[in-house]
Amino acid sequence: MSRSYRKNRTQAAFHIKHLSERTVMQSLNHEIFLALNADESSPLFLLATARLLAELPIALAVLVALYILVRRKSEKAYALRLVLTVTLAMAAAYVIRKLHYNPRPFVIDLGRTFIEHAPTASFPSFHGTFMFSLAAALLFCPKERASGMAILLLGLATAWARIYLGVHYPLDMLGALITACAAAAAVHCCFRLRKQWAG
Repeated sequence: MSRSYRKNRTQAAFHIKHLSERTVMQSLNHEIFLALNADESSPLFLLATARLLAELPIALAVLVALYILVRRKSEKAYALRLVLTVTLAMAAAYVIRKLHYNPRPFVIDLGRTFIEHAPTASFPSFHGTFMFSLAAALLFCPKERASGMAILLLGLATAWARIYLGVHYPLDMLGALITACAAAAAVHCCFRLRKQWAG
């Protein structure tokens, strides 16, 4: 058996294993989505609540962030940290969407959709990325961890609502959370390095 043949077989086996793992992950993602997604028998008040939570928490999160910036206007590091974290996270989410198109549930006729939405890429969620990046940035600030936790809870409410209403998968929100945390961690490391160099 030649070396090139063994190499090709190894590569083929790796490719098959990778495809199998991806299929299992996708199937699990779809099953969890269907378990959380609303249907015709869902209570009207729950649908109304979900529609409210799908958008309103973003405005509330922005108001909380603005309040913190006004309260700490003499500490410019807070504003810089928030802006850099959100910008980096949203830019990363944008690049991921451009490189990988993941169709929304209604595009592939999965589940039910209860709000209008364009058939753009679903992964990661922009709504989730924005809110989780605000929360993560504040969670890295010892004096504002309570505010960060409040925004995180608002973000989780929005994540549930947008899955429930049929425009996102659970993995879209998990991807948003990971993207936001990675951006916040990167910005935090930059601040620490800057502080060390300044000292």
